Amino acid sequence: MSMDLASLLGDVRSAGAWGNAYKLWQGAVAPADFINAEEIERLLTASLIRWPYFMVLQDGQRPDPAGYTVARDVIGQSRGGFADAAKIRRLMRQGATLKLSQLSDWHRPTRKAVQAIEKVIPAAVATYVFWTPPGQRGMLPHRDASHVLALQMEGRKEWRLYAQPGQIVSTAGLDVDARQPSHTIVLEPGDALYLPHGWPHDANAVDGESSLHLTFTLTEPTPDDLIEAVLRRFCAQHHDLVHRHHARTLQQKSEEVLTALATVIDGYDADAWLESALSEIRKAVG
Repeated sequence: MSMDLASLLGDVRSAGAWGNAYKLWQGAVAPADFINAEEIERLLTASLIRWPYFMVLQDGQRPDPAGYTVARDVIGQSRGGFADAAKIRRLMRQGATLKLSQLSDWHRPTRKAVQAIEKVIPAAVATYVFWTPPGQRGMLPHRDASHVLALQMEGRKEWRLYAQPGQIVSTAGLDVDARQPSHTIVLEPGDALYLPHGWPHDANAVDGESSLHLTFTLTEPTPDDLIEAVLRRFCAQHHDLVHRHHARTLQQKSEEVLTALATVIDGYDADAWLESALSEIRKAVG
């Protein structure tokens, strides 16, 4: 039975796995509810999307977009960056992965899924598709500075996780020791996989067939984001201090800022503080 994504993530949180352990659901989603290769083919053929809403990757390398995009006439002006379907297909035959970004901007079913997730999970959600030829991978072993939910749409993909002590950190990066996976998981169509924030991984299409998977990244506010929310409130509430600080001595300025910050923090409800930070990172992700 197909489950909605908010329910899947709710299961992760209620089980205490959020941020702590991966979770695999077999046959949990209906691929027909999302995007498929046929739909992407039509999109490319019509050349309706522009770079960087799509790009080509091959084992961590990014070919020059000029090699797979084309200019089109848009209201009498030549605009570059549109998909050249023939060139993209040729690169994919040579082993390249097609990556589509921010589907929620232009794909209604994905946008509805994002909206449902953001109603129950305090995170900014971004969406990506990876369409990978048989036996290939688009990205090198890496960490995302976010939680990850991957849905297998077509074909099979082998995920290797590198969750040994010392490999999981808060920042994104490629500094992953990939000599020995901690877990190996093969996703079939309809399977869903949750990875906690910062868990290193890579994913290879299993030999014999292309793989298409849809990824949701869920980014929670960082300490920096929370501090930025305080500063926005500080600037809004203390206009004279912000805009006429030059009229004060350095000693007066430092004392007033310290007092004002304490007042802002003391008067900030924790839920409102989080919501302010969350609102800003969702704007940035969108």
